[in-house]
Amino acid sequence: MNTSKYTLLVLTDLSRSCEAALENAVNLSKIINGTVNVFHIIRPSDIPECENQLAAMRCIDEERIRRKQQLKSLVHTTFKNTGVHIQTNCVLGNLKDEAKTYIEKIQPDMIVLGKRTQKWFQLQKDHFTRFVLDTFNGSVLISGKEKTIQPSEKMSFGMLHTVSDAFPSGIANDLRKLSKNPVKRFYIRNSKEIVNTNAFSEKEIAYEFENSNTVMNTISDYVSKNNIELLYIQSETKNTTKRLQHITSSVKEAIHKINVPILIVKNTSSIQLQ
Repeated sequence: MNTSKYTLLVLTDLSRSCEAALENAVNLSKIINGTVNVFHIIRPSDIPECENQLAAMRCIDEERIRRKQQLKSLVHTTFKNTGVHIQTNCVLGNLKDEAKTYIEKIQPDMIVLGKRTQKWFQLQKDHFTRFVLDTFNGSVLISGKEKTIQPSEKMSFGMLHTVSDAFPSGIANDLRKLSKNPVKRFYIRNSKEIVNTNAFSEKEIAYEFENSNTVMNTISDYVSKNNIELLYIQSETKNTTKRLQHITSSVKEAIHKINVPILIVKNTSSIQLQ
């Protein structure tokens, strides 16, 4: 009997962006031998105001049934297309509290989020994506608006200002095993900084960009031209060096401007691509 090695958790608000998130989670689960779990939280503020307590309870029940049916329909469509079984759960409560409780319960190796259309990379105290990135110690996959991961030997991977030892042990080597295409490395450097690209292997191609206000727009163009299907970014950590501060502070901007699935990896994460 095949035992899954990893758990992928899709946190969904049932918007259109979450369809791509679920597809990415399913496709990625095939690569890493993982299970997919979908969790939806109904916020009390989403339920219309009612005249009395009895009517309020009826509204809550109706909304819960409607959301569960919507979630079931989404998962059923994905199962028909992929054959991958997906576990689901739907609760009513505070967004962050319920998400934190569920994450602690199932302890996923990776969380998958849909990409918002608004400028959600801006720091806001109530920002859910920022909350997940700040509190979860594993990898976080941010889905692109349209492009999804399609596992094959022709996959093209990119890494934004990272080196092999910046990732959990084994992940860089496993990427090379999966795809025959060279890994594209994108570096943002200060004007006086020199990046040693001679240390790269034959299966790596490096691109250097001088830091500027428009550098992420330029990198986004290069990512598109190279048909990158999955871009890796090292998350900010307490041990981030001064040399990397100008790029780690731009993670939010990269997520907003680069329209491909982005995997934000923390050094504490155990996820490895098999």
